[in-house]
Amino acid sequence: MSALLPSLIAIAALDSLNPSAIALQVYLLGTTKPILRSIAFVIGIFFAYWTSGLLAVLGLDRLIQTVIVNSGFSLSTPLFYIIQFLTGIILLIVGVTLRIPTQSEPVKAPQKLNLAKTFLLGMSVTILEFPTALPYFAAIEQIVRANLDLLSTMSILALYNLIFVLPPIALVVIYLFFHRQSFALSLIQRINRSIAIYSPHIIRFLILGLGIFFIADSLVYCIANAFGNPLIKLL
Repeated sequence: MSALLPSLIAIAALDSLNPSAIALQVYLLGTTKPILRSIAFVIGIFFAYWTSGLLAVLGLDRLIQTVIVNSGFSLSTPLFYIIQFLTGIILLIVGVTLRIPTQSEPVKAPQKLNLAKTFLLGMSVTILEFPTALPYFAAIEQIVRANLDLLSTMSILALYNLIFVLPPIALVVIYLFFHRQSFALSLIQRINRSIAIYSPHIIRFLILGLGIFFIADSLVYCIANAFGNPLIKLL
């Protein structure tokens, strides 16, 4: 599992630059009971993303077991690397064609929120954006390939998601220590604007990088297999 940590931590750090979640967190910090609402929001994000990731890992693992393993293949066969190569091509296409908006659209925030609704808001935002979470899918693919036991899978997903919610947590910490200072809210809003501007570019480079890495790993396997050493690989 330790071999997975460097790449997963890097992916999680870039995946954490979520403009929608950060914008909503800024809004919550400007309401009454900002700390409790913000913590409930972060817990909702963590729970939804961790649960979705666990279900995706278990579902993909079951698919591999039923379709590939039970069909006489193994994860070291060229079939898996052909799929990985095609995934890399798709990531490159998505990265090249990704539309980067010139201005971030304002987040529509609810008028009334109790703690339960704030928790559900965090879950809702996360679930709605899950189908477009390409970095998370790349991390899930690596976790499945590592063939971890259930406890290790749950733990490494928890670590990933802890990193994923660090920006909203950082905003809470800034507010907690500096909320009596006049610059605190303006600082949080500047952080929000900066992330909204730069995160699409970072996500594009991440998607392109993952695509190139998947393609390179597949080609390295094919070349190594051709020379009689299929154990050589990047991942």
